[in-house]
Amino acid sequence: MDVIFQKTRELGQALLESEAYLKMKAAEDRAMQNEEAARTMSEYLEKRQQLQAMVQSENPDPGALKRISDEMDAAQERLQMIDDIAALTDARNEFNALIGQINQVLQFIVTGEMEQPSGCSGSCATCAGCH
Repeated sequence: MDVIFQKTRELGQALLESEAYLKMKAAEDRAMQNEEAARTMSEYLEKRQQLQAMVQSENPDPGALKRISDEMDAAQERLQMIDDIAALTDARNEFNALIGQINQVLQFIVTGEMEQPSGCSGSCATCAGCH
């Protein structure tokens, strides 16, 4: 077991040193320094908390739920219009893709099978490429 945990720590360290992680960390740092992003994220989180509290109440008002949900969607749209947030989203997606690839390799090594992307026939002859 000790070997497994040592290799896991080595993999974790390699991930922390990867270009994808470093890019994501730099994007997070830039986004945290962006006042507009911080203000909009705070608004989004506040609306989300309001929505969660309302949903957990006994008789939530459908009109109020819709209004808060719409306000939350608007805040999320504004967030995605902020360059630092868009860059952070892209960097997180890239890092998550790396984690997904690692998981697929581990799955293949353990089971001998690769998880096929949805819609994949398994034949590379007709494939436009894995995404």
